[in-house]
Amino acid sequence: MTLLFLPLDIDVSNLKFTQDSESTKAGSWMDYWDASFVSEKASVDSGLDQVLKQLPFTKITRIFHKVQTTAVPSHLDVQPKMIMEPGEMDHIKSLEPAGYRIVLKGQADSLSVYNGKEWINTILPSVPCCYVLNSTSAYHKLKEDLGRETIYIRGYLDPEGHNAMIERSLAKYKDHAVYKY
Repeated sequence: MTLLFLPLDIDVSNLKFTQDSESTKAGSWMDYWDASFVSEKASVDSGLDQVLKQLPFTKITRIFHKVQTTAVPSHLDVQPKMIMEPGEMDHIKSLEPAGYRIVLKGQADSLSVYNGKEWINTILPSVPCCYVLNSTSAYHKLKEDLGRETIYIRGYLDPEGHNAMIERSLAKYKDHAVYKY
């Protein structure tokens, strides 16, 4: 079975993220999100750097702070025409689900994932919460949750660490997992 969505078993209790006022805007994503790159200063000052150390990244290529401005229609997070490093798309596809996200603020039930037959409303065990999503083939959407804040992380993963994270998280959150039909 193909795993599409899973909350992750990591500690985000000390994360107090506040975006650096001088952070670089990253685009509007068709007005669904107000997005900016996460600065090193914001990462260190908020404790995000300590959360990132718990994740199995060997190299982070993109990290955004996104604030939802309206309902977000069905989409994929990672697509071939995006700006990526050589080989990054193949790496992500080989380890799916590989889309790491941290919900900082918002409702626990805003995200829906299409399992190939129907839309499944996901439920986060808490907010803030980190989850993983199949970012290249899991169509997903968000209901209107104005002001929902998410950290979007993309990059290269250590396969063993990633698989261990998935297994540990499945043991804890198997009832929250969404699989392809």
